[in-house]
Amino acid sequence: MAVLFVRANRAGDGLIAMISDKINQWTLLVGMLPLALSIGAGATSPLPLDTRQNEEFFLTAAQSLLGIALLLRLRFGLVSALTLAGLFAVQVGLAFVYRNDEARTITTLTWLAWTYLGLAGLLFLINRRRLVALLRSAITGDVSDVEPSEDRDDPAPRRGGREASSLVG
Repeated sequence: MAVLFVRANRAGDGLIAMISDKINQWTLLVGMLPLALSIGAGATSPLPLDTRQNEEFFLTAAQSLLGIALLLRLRFGLVSALTLAGLFAVQVGLAFVYRNDEARTITTLTWLAWTYLGLAGLLFLINRRRLVALLRSAITGDVSDVEPSEDRDDPAPRRGGREASSLVG
């Protein structure tokens, strides 16, 4: 769906569709599974997860947090996209390499999740002023301070034709 928006030169709408999908994933899918299990069991019951499922859940949450950190500037440029694609390629590659070793797979998932969390923490720290402004506007409802920041992640030439390729804004 997002690709169709981008092909129609509506990249912002494509990004909104992707964010909406992620919110739907966390609220409806993940949030409702324990509730559905409890209703089916006839009593309050936690969702039983094995070690690998637990680490997959942790990895997905860490990826979502990194996505939020990358979107603090309300822009998503080429470097951010390539970074996410690279991290995903590493994840898929390691999953293929360790596909027959469950213990190594679980360890790899854990380290990848911590890598995502570390990158997210770094981006939150670097963009802390932006984070505070966004939180303030969410609490007060005043969106006057929330404008997309200059996108130094965009490969288009800026100020004298120089190109910047930073993940921070």
